[in-house]
Amino acid sequence: MRNDKRYDNLETLGDWKLEDDSQDIRGRPLVNANGERYGIIKDLLVDQKKGRVAAVRLEDGRTTAIEPLEIHDNAVVYGAAAQAHAQEGVSQGHVVEEEVVPVVEERVAIGKRVSEHGRDVRVTTGVVSERVSEDVHLRDETVSVDTRSVDRKVSSAEAESLLKGGDRTISMTERDEEAVVAKDAVVTDEVVIQKSAGDRVERVEETVRKTTVDVDDGTRNRRT
Repeated sequence: MRNDKRYDNLETLGDWKLEDDSQDIRGRPLVNANGERYGIIKDLLVDQKKGRVAAVRLEDGRTTAIEPLEIHDNAVVYGAAAQAHAQEGVSQGHVVEEEVVPVVEERVAIGKRVSEHGRDVRVTTGVVSERVSEDVHLRDETVSVDTRSVDRKVSSAEAESLLKGGDRTISMTERDEEAVVAKDAVVTDEVVIQKSAGDRVERVEETVRKTTVDVDDGTRNRRT
């Protein structure tokens, strides 16, 4: 049985209804005139333009036109008429059998990504305390009262002046120096953290594969 590719694109019966349920030959075997089985009819294929079933499809995917088939109660016969109908496509230029050989070719897409494989530099700051000391010279004042013996003659005028002075109060204050501590903050150093970047060129090599097809048609060989 020749696989008739002309009917491969037809839709299955689906929601279409047959005029007579007896025309539904799905599930019946397709045999030749000698009773040899080709397979089981799986689908009925509909020509929507003509509004009728135009072909059948077997479970293995092969298709053939329905008109030349001889339909019997228990089987459907693929005879000489069906064979001739399938051959018509050859004279009319239709493809009746086809095998597709995929040609595969690998292609390389080279990009780039960030990879963290260098040093991880961390700088941590903290506060520490330290005792400092320094010598400071301070002055302490002391007031003392002493009596000195003096035997000195004075004139009448000086004596009168001293005596007229009357009562006197003399005040003298003791003063002491004390250390005073004041603190201020200054920046003495700066720690600078920088990251620099530079470009480089790296050659990337990869192996790719592709399909080669050797065609031997009996006259010459050619490769694609």
